[in-house]
Amino acid sequence: MKSIFVVALLFLNYHCFCQLATPSLYGEYDVFIDEEFNDNIFYKITFGSELTSYKFIAPEVDVSYYYGLNSQEMFGADQTGPPTYAAYLNEHFEGFIWGFSPKLFYEEEGTRVVLIPKYHFGKIQAIGNFLDSDNIRLEKKITAKMYYWSFALGIEESKWSNNATYGFYLIYNGLNAGKALNQLDFNAQSYSKDNYNTRTIGLGIRISYNFKTRDQII
Repeated sequence: MKSIFVVALLFLNYHCFCQLATPSLYGEYDVFIDEEFNDNIFYKITFGSELTSYKFIAPEVDVSYYYGLNSQEMFGADQTGPPTYAAYLNEHFEGFIWGFSPKLFYEEEGTRVVLIPKYHFGKIQAIGNFLDSDNIRLEKKITAKMYYWSFALGIEESKWSNNATYGFYLIYNGLNAGKALNQLDFNAQSYSKDNYNTRTIGLGIRISYNFKTRDQII
């Protein structure tokens, strides 16, 4: 009786294992809307892996690089003359952030509708560089730890290729880089503090590659 139970358990494990998909690697590029930055956007580049997929779940882990820049300039002049003073301030943030998600999906004929709730953690650094026409230079740096969620809703298509999958997403990003940027203080240089809050929505595109060739769906 015990032997039958062991054989049945091994068969069940083998059956479940055979249904698991092989891991895939992906790269993703996201753009987020925020009027506080140049061109009203900041960026994220991501590299990661979909570890496997089974039925309606496909856990993934990744690391992302964020970057956003805000450039400001100020001029002083007599009423009728050319500028007699100029000052420039560049504030930007950047950092590497880890993410993990139990990605959920519904798939039919090579097309997936996906929901990606993702937990993130890492550090970002805010850097401010001031320069004026009197050749006064200042640099300030602030580092802050980040813990937040993001949520993405999208479509993933794999029927165009035997190995590649293409994803398109609408994303809500809970990253608030203001925790670092708002600590940069250039009041003494006549620049008032900005109240950054970078929680916003954006668009993303992803290309995934699975080294195991699958049957192409046409």
